[in-house]
Amino acid sequence: MKDLSILPEHLRSAAMIAGGDFGWPLDLAAEVIQTLADAGAVVTGVEAWSVDEEGVPASVGWSSYDLDDYADDWEASVITARAEAETVLTGVLETATQDEVNYIGIDWDHPGPVEPSEEP
Repeated sequence: MKDLSILPEHLRSAAMIAGGDFGWPLDLAAEVIQTLADAGAVVTGVEAWSVDEEGVPASVGWSSYDLDDYADDWEASVITARAEAETVLTGVLETATQDEVNYIGIDWDHPGPVEPSEEP
């Protein structure tokens, strides 16, 4: 399972865990992407989730950007992945209401030991 300590407490506590996947309410998704990238993580995927009344998520769409072998140039990949993830998120938010999307699943990779987030 991913180490959420890379995120500040308010983002950790807002995370929905579904199997090995993590999702956040729509209003926090951009902050999660920004925080992950700022911490040196490559955001490898973004999914649109529709979470029902019982808290069960269903994926209604996902990103399809290609990062090739992002480990070859980690810093460039962090920047590219952040831009791609933000573009996908913008598209999801445009149709979130009609698609009944209320959470965003976010996946990432980090090159080494995670430095816990320092609270502001």
